Amino acid sequence: MPVNKFTLETPIDPQKAKEAVIKALDSKGYKVQENLETKIVAKHSFSASYYPHEVEILLNSQSGKTIISASIDHRASQIYLGRLSEELGKILPPLPARVFNPMERPKSQNELNYQAKMLNRNFNAGEQVIWSHTVKKGILSKEIAERWIITNMRAIKQFPVTKDNPQEKFEAIGLDVSDTVVMNQFRRSKGNRVGSFVGTYGGGGVIGTGSGISSSTSISYGDLVFLHNGKEVFRFQGISDPNGVNRMVKTSQKTKKP
Repeated sequence: MPVNKFTLETPIDPQKAKEAVIKALDSKGYKVQENLETKIVAKHSFSASYYPHEVEILLNSQSGKTIISASIDHRASQIYLGRLSEELGKILPPLPARVFNPMERPKSQNELNYQAKMLNRNFNAGEQVIWSHTVKKGILSKEIAERWIITNMRAIKQFPVTKDNPQEKFEAIGLDVSDTVVMNQFRRSKGNRVGSFVGTYGGGGVIGTGSGISSSTSISYGDLVFLHNGKEVFRFQGISDPNGVNRMVKTSQKTKKP
C-alpha cells in the first residue's frame, strides 16, 4: 500500500509549529501517541468519516523556517492528508511573500529586459491569461487576498493591498526558466472548483482579470509547484484538476524553450 505525504513550510519556530500541529490533529479527532522533539505520531479511531489509521509528522528547522512533513499509510490517505493539510493551513502563518528574480545580477540589456517583463504588473505585449484564481478572505466583506495567474509567458502570485496587507507583494517566474510538479493530491466527492481555464485573452489590462469557481462532483485537488533550478519558488495550493493545469503549463513551456 503506498504511503502518501504532504509538506508545509512556516516561518514560526519548531516548538510553536508543533503546538499548531497538535491543535490541528486534535481538531480532526487524532490522539497523539508519541510526542518527540522532531516527531509526532497520532492515531485516529474508527468514526463516521474515518477508518482507523496513524499519521506520522516530522518537524525540521531549516534557514529560519519550519518544514512539516506528514505521512499516512492507508488506502484513503490522500483524503485524510487533504483534511489535515487544510486544517494546518488555517492555523499556520505562511512564509513571507517575496519577489522572485530568476537572474540575481543581470549581465546584459537582454537580461534587464527579461526581468522587466517578468515583474511587470501589467500584461506584456502578446501575453495572454490561460488560467487564474482569486483567493478571498473575510466573512461579511470579502477582500481579494491573493491572485494566482498563469499566462503564456509566466506564473504570477500577487498579494494586493488590503487592511491586513498594507504593501502589495508580487511574485513571478517565467515559464521558460521554470519547471512544475504536482504535489499533495486528493479527491473530494463534492466541492468547488478552485481556479479556471481562461483560454485566450485579448488586449492589455492589469493583473487580476478573470477567475472562476463552479460547483461539481468528484473533483481532484492538489498543489501546483513552480521550481527554478530544483528549488521551489511558490505554489498554487489546493487547486482543482492540478494535473490538467500542469499539462497546460508544460504545453506552453514547449513553445518557450528551445
